[in-house]
Amino acid sequence: MLAALRHHRQGVPLERTEMTEAVAVWEETRFKRVGDLFYAGPFMAVKGKLAEVLSRFNLGAGGLVPLPVYKADLETPVNGEFFLLNFGGPKDSFLPEQSNSEAIRKLYFDKAIQRQIWRVESLVKDDGLALSPAALEGADLWSEQTVFNDIFMSDDLVAALRAAKIKIDFRLSASRIERGGQ
Repeated sequence: MLAALRHHRQGVPLERTEMTEAVAVWEETRFKRVGDLFYAGPFMAVKGKLAEVLSRFNLGAGGLVPLPVYKADLETPVNGEFFLLNFGGPKDSFLPEQSNSEAIRKLYFDKAIQRQIWRVESLVKDDGLALSPAALEGADLWSEQTVFNDIFMSDDLVAALRAAKIKIDFRLSASRIERGGQ
């Protein structure tokens, strides 16, 4: 389970058997207040408008995985559709040398991939991070291979989330594409 959690945080697609099998709701009134993004054990889960918007986009090799949610009797399903968010795989488009040095800091050196891993500072300003044009290819929701525990979204996905008036503070900031980047 720890390896699956680490892979989930790195944006690596998981097998269904590595993810939470189902969840139970012990306090129904409290669960009714849960937003469209929540945790099912250690994994991100979605429902409602957020799930509907995400279902229209390229989520890479991952996707939305149906998640059974039961009442406290462990037999009666809770009304609604719930999904685990299975990330589609990390991209390798982050350009630390072209990024604002105040927006990032070195976290550790990953010996397995022989690369520096970076942490993005909270509330990074727009255009503080630089990405290569490879960021524009593939999945609309992804992680970066060398950025610790952050999620990236395509402009189209962000526009759709805003149009749907999704009420989740993703703390979005725009990254810039460096056309001369690798």
